[in-house]
Amino acid sequence: MKSLFDMDNLPSEFGGKATLEYDHEEFSRLMTEDDVKTAKFWGLVDEKPFAAKNGHSGAEVAPEPVASIVS
Repeated sequence: MKSLFDMDNLPSEFGGKATLEYDHEEFSRLMTEDDVKTAKFWGLVDEKPFAAKNGHSGAEVAPEPVASIVS
């Protein structure tokens, strides 16, 4: 495995020497930036593509369709 991976950069969970800290806020910020880049690439960007009322960003989810019952 040492010939395939840089052990200094491989997380310790996988036998390497790197210790990583997970910061949810930083991860979310980076994922939002990536979403914006992807939307720009595909031409799907408007003024504020990922703005949300609660200050968080994320995909808009459409409500489930309601089936009408005919008697």
